[in-house]
Amino acid sequence: MNGRTGLVAMMFGLAVALSPLAAWAQVKIGVVQGLSGAPAIVDFGESYLQGIKLAVKEHNAKGGYKGKPVDLVVYDDEANPQRAVELVTRLITQDKVPVIIGTVSSGNVLAFMHLNQQHKVPLMAGPSIATPITQKFMDQPKNYVFRCSMVEEFQVNALLDWGVKKFEKIGLLHSTTGYGMFAKAEILKGLEKRKVKPVVVESTNPGATDLTPQLLKLKQAGVQLVLTFAEEWEKQYRVLPKIDYKPVMAGNWGLSSGILKDVVGAEALEGSVMGQALDLNDKRAQQFDEKARKEYGKAYRWPVVVTLGYDAANLVLRAIEMGGPSADEIRDNLERIDNFKAVTTGVPKKPYAKDDHECLDQKDVFLGVWKTGRVVRLQ
Repeated sequence: MNGRTGLVAMMFGLAVALSPLAAWAQVKIGVVQGLSGAPAIVDFGESYLQGIKLAVKEHNAKGGYKGKPVDLVVYDDEANPQRAVELVTRLITQDKVPVIIGTVSSGNVLAFMHLNQQHKVPLMAGPSIATPITQKFMDQPKNYVFRCSMVEEFQVNALLDWGVKKFEKIGLLHSTTGYGMFAKAEILKGLEKRKVKPVVVESTNPGATDLTPQLLKLKQAGVQLVLTFAEEWEKQYRVLPKIDYKPVMAGNWGLSSGILKDVVGAEALEGSVMGQALDLNDKRAQQFDEKARKEYGKAYRWPVVVTLGYDAANLVLRAIEMGGPSADEIRDNLERIDNFKAVTTGVPKKPYAKDDHECLDQKDVFLGVWKTGRVVRLQ
């Protein structure tokens, strides 16, 4: 090899070493989910993660990204905002992931999502549902926050449209978490818009062991419909028979949790109403349901959350396929995706646009009800 040839070879080798493809020898997706804590929180986190893992497993079975497997870097934020901030910081600065998916608690997402925007690392929020999540940075040249999940405003509207027609006395029980306070604001605004005043508004702090005082006040006021937006639902359902109180309980989609049914029993949940976004009468949803049951067995408990996690991961994987595992390319390609085949009922072929980072719209959200141990569409 002469000197000139050797120099060219060295330059070529250096170019390969520094090329994006070489840097992408390992393609990583960061995941933060609530995997410990209150039963419903854990059910959310584990179920959404099941969907993510299944999507990535299928993607890797087809060859991954340019023959390289996609790896998940998964952390448990313990439904703790400070912990979530620490983990997202770690994913961005140490793990160097180009995209993050998470998490259960809306308060956690609201606490850390400025990091995604600041570092220009796209966030696929889910299964968190607080309305402001995707709107916070919409006025900036590029918004790095997307969501594939339920949206609080949409399910609140569905619940209130139904509730004000069916019940004369409506009460609200909410938590004092970041999510609970946002939910309270959404509900009170929605009731005012419909010219209805709640009979009683009660709150509960995270970790409270006894909700008897709050539920007694609701009972004494004759509340027929309890809008429950306090995350620890199992504690509420345990109190109701003790005080001989049988209101209709209605709340966010967390009330459809499989773990909640295991903890309090199907009889206690009978008639409870919640927002939903998956119709298992749909053929594609039925096929996925069968596949997920085969994959996870008894650990598969919450179809709607699993399908949204599955769709979220597939959207991220599609964006990577379109332009590589570069944070900016992933962000831009999420807005460009078209002809997407979602499992979740109502997710369109083109989920996102520059001014819309929600995969669901109001028309896609309906109400479900517990009936003989299953959640079915409310008629």
